[in-house]
Amino acid sequence: MLKVLFAPLQGYTTGIYRKAHAEIFSGVDAYYAPFLRMENGKPREKDLRDLESTNAKCAGFADENCAGYKVVPQIIANSVDEFKILADALIAKGYKEIDFNMGCPFPMQVNRHRGAGILSDKQAVQQIMDEIEKQSSTENGNASANVKGTAPVKFSVKMRLGQDSPDEAFALLPILNEAPLSQITLHPRLGKQQYKGAIDFNSFEQFYNECKHPLVYNGDITSITQICEMERKYPKLAGVMIGRGLLARPSLAAEYKGLSDTNRAVTLNSAVPQDFFGKLFQMHQVIFDYACKTYQGDSQILSHVQSFWEYLEPSIPKKIFKKIKKAGKLSEYQEAIMEMRGLS
Repeated sequence: MLKVLFAPLQGYTTGIYRKAHAEIFSGVDAYYAPFLRMENGKPREKDLRDLESTNAKCAGFADENCAGYKVVPQIIANSVDEFKILADALIAKGYKEIDFNMGCPFPMQVNRHRGAGILSDKQAVQQIMDEIEKQSSTENGNASANVKGTAPVKFSVKMRLGQDSPDEAFALLPILNEAPLSQITLHPRLGKQQYKGAIDFNSFEQFYNECKHPLVYNGDITSITQICEMERKYPKLAGVMIGRGLLARPSLAAEYKGLSDTNRAVTLNSAVPQDFFGKLFQMHQVIFDYACKTYQGDSQILSHVQSFWEYLEPSIPKKIFKKIKKAGKLSEYQEAIMEMRGLS
């Protein structure tokens, strides 16, 4: 059975979302937090607060007080200097696993030579992989790795095939293969495609065959059938990373993990589980209560709760979804939620 990893999505998979999903829906092996970036020469405070707010006990550790879920922070950097500052900030806070983003396709990051924008720079990637080797070593690594009984930090990479050409990923593969990475997650599109256009499965298969590290697939997974097909077609695959598919169907990972050997190969029912909406409202209540305690005024609170429903639109009556989206007051929003609860 494949590992199921929850992909990071800025503005959606917040700390409270990750915590609520883990406690109510479960099924996810690890939650990847939206990337930590540089701002004004130092790690962005807002990103650190999101990690600290609900993940203090879940920082990549196996912790019995961790509500049963694991969080892996992600960093994005355009040079080894940025990488080191960000990694050191997370290591100082006790994180034992860190993911390096070489896949973000958004122009604001790409134009700053970050995310998919760094894929064409072999020298910069080599320097960062060299730094990863230092950080991963108990002899030459950071202070936390030299504490007796403390394991060194694990690093992984999430990447695209390239920004402009798959040649970029294959030029980097020898460098990545020699680096001490715990895994590579590959989204087989180009950065310039963003989330549109066909997935390049031919290039994915070549990368799969030549990659020496555990490989995780990421891209357009929305059903159990697709996960099972990836498992069947790529027997060496370590896992799948799902973002939008889990936002649209939060039960997806648990449904896959609950499959028996006898029904994994058959056509699977696309109907949501019987308790889906009950859990959905329970999860929403946790996020709503947190927003009301954390933010002030209807506008601030609504900006943090309305996004919960965005990817769930296909599961919601159009009339109610429109009311949720257009609500300008908390009272209007709560009326729409109550109406939906009455229909479920």
